[in-house]
Amino acid sequence: MSDDVMAAAPHSAAFLQGGGKVGALMRRHDWSRSPLGPPDHWPQSLRSVVGLLLHSKFPMFVAWGPDLGFLYNDAYAEILGAKHPAALGARFYDIWSEIWDDISPLIDAALEGRASYSENLRLLVLRGEREEEAWFTFSYSPVRADDGRIAGMFCVVHETTSTVIAEARLRDERQRLHDMFQQAPTFMALLSGPEHRFELANPDYMQLIGNRPVIGRTVAEALQDAVDQGYLDLLDRVYATGEPFIADAMKYSFQISPGGALVERYVDFVYQPLKDRLGRVTGIFVQGADVTDRALHERALRESEDKLKLMVLELNHRVKNNLATVQAIAVQTLRGDRSPEEMRETFLQRISALAAAHDILTREQWEGVTIGSIADAVLGALGAVGERIRLTGPEVRVSSKAALALSMAFHELGTNALKYGALSTGAGHVELSWALDPHGHLTVEWREMGGPAVQPPGRRGFGSRLLERGLAAELGGTIDMRFDPGGVRCLIVARDWCEIEPVQGE
Repeated sequence: MSDDVMAAAPHSAAFLQGGGKVGALMRRHDWSRSPLGPPDHWPQSLRSVVGLLLHSKFPMFVAWGPDLGFLYNDAYAEILGAKHPAALGARFYDIWSEIWDDISPLIDAALEGRASYSENLRLLVLRGEREEEAWFTFSYSPVRADDGRIAGMFCVVHETTSTVIAEARLRDERQRLHDMFQQAPTFMALLSGPEHRFELANPDYMQLIGNRPVIGRTVAEALQDAVDQGYLDLLDRVYATGEPFIADAMKYSFQISPGGALVERYVDFVYQPLKDRLGRVTGIFVQGADVTDRALHERALRESEDKLKLMVLELNHRVKNNLATVQAIAVQTLRGDRSPEEMRETFLQRISALAAAHDILTREQWEGVTIGSIADAVLGALGAVGERIRLTGPEVRVSSKAALALSMAFHELGTNALKYGALSTGAGHVELSWALDPHGHLTVEWREMGGPAVQPPGRRGFGSRLLERGLAAELGGTIDMRFDPGGVRCLIVARDWCEIEPVQGE
């Protein structure tokens, strides 16, 4: 039927005018095979719906009559794809048979007077020769005939396949990034806004802060210890300037719970500002590594190096002192009119006493020794320690410097007692005692008893000079040597010349 014939018909199809390509197709279409019949016989209600959809840019269709004859617009023709134009006027079921099981309940509801709305409904539609996964958002509404009965259904639809796929890809990408974020070998956190609110924090970051709850909270709310240590000020500066901050082995201390033990960590990290398209800072990305083990190892190395330097200096000092002591022993021993054999024997004995003190200090790693161990080592060579030489006193640890001086003093006193004093006869003995007074001063007393009668010496030998001058001058002590007839008595009073430390546990 031509357009002129349609225009002259009693029930003109003017509602098809201006309906785009599909409207023109409807005007030329052979409706004899369609369950809808020719347009000039359509009821006014159907004409109104068709006129509405043909002039809409949104995809629409109407299914009318017992066989649900199908009518649609240009926008919906794009959804039909290869099914267009054969779908025009055909039965709804014949057009969409592959998805009929999915949509027929919604169609039945519309024909019963109940509208429905579906969002992003997944359907397997036949496009060409194969089925494709597609998604649609649409509504089905009942359409009434002129007499008020429901004669068909109307659909407004939008294919959302591209949107759904894009969102799925975006979700997958976000999930992939989230998995990478969670599985990263370093700690990471994402802070948003000028208040630095936690949006993300991976397990390593949570472990660093003691697994305290932070997501959704600001740094100031969640990490007061970080605020107190200046980390919030650093974040504020990065947010304000847009410049990153990089730290190397920066200390971070925290308490997992109030009043709990303080945990100290060292971290390498960067505060990287995040910016929008206009260059405005919107957040801060935190990334770094816990380098506590490395930092502590480096500190231990530095301390070891410092300690080694001190040990070298101390060794140098001790070697010089020992050489000076040996030199003094040699000079004093070789003076006088004694025979070479006697001088040689005396020199070797005094060097042996010095060596014995060194042996003790070496075993104690030069951290100081007890007075009792010094006396045992030096006087033991003279014999009868515990029988003829009685030692009494608390266990007091003295410095290495004091130990060397006392060892030489004990050697001189013991040698003199063996040659001339109480140990020169079978009946004599020696009492060596020491004590601490309330002021922390140390007194050491050597008392000889039961030996031959003592006469003050006619001249002062090396032993006397060592005790009265060398010991006092070297250690800042005072020496009182008395040559009583009943036996030699030597009293050493130490005030500030050595570090005196009671042995732990005594």
